[in-house]
Amino acid sequence: MEDDLELKMLRLKRMRELMKSREKQKKEKERAELNFKDAYELVKKHLVDRGGEVLDAALEQYPNATKKIVMFIASKIMRGEFSGKISGETLMQLFEYLGMHVRLETKILYYRKGEYKSIRDLLR
Repeated sequence: MEDDLELKMLRLKRMRELMKSREKQKKEKERAELNFKDAYELVKKHLVDRGGEVLDAALEQYPNATKKIVMFIASKIMRGEFSGKISGETLMQLFEYLGMHVRLETKILYYRKGEYKSIRDLLR
C-alpha cells in the first residue's frame, strides 16, 4: 500500500513538472510570436512628443540595435511591467545611455512678412 502512495506521489510530482514546463513553453511561444512590426506599432502607441521622430531616426541610424530595443520595450509593455508614455526626451536618453548617439534633423525658422523661412535663406 505504501508503494502505491509513493507511486502516486511520484506521478503527481512529474505531472506538476510537465505542467510548469508546458506553461514556460507557452510563454516563450507568445514572446516569439511578437514580430517586429507588431512590436514597433505597440511601442509607437506609447510614444509622446517627439518620441516617434527619435525612434525613426534611431532605426535609420542603428537598425539592428534599435530593433532589439524595440522588441525589449514591447515585451515589457506586453507583460505589464511598464505602463505609461515614453517621451522623446526619455527615449533619446535611453539611446545615449546605450551609446547610440541619435542625430535628429533640426530646422531653425524665422517669421518675416507673414511667412516662415529657413535660416539658410536669411544667411544667403
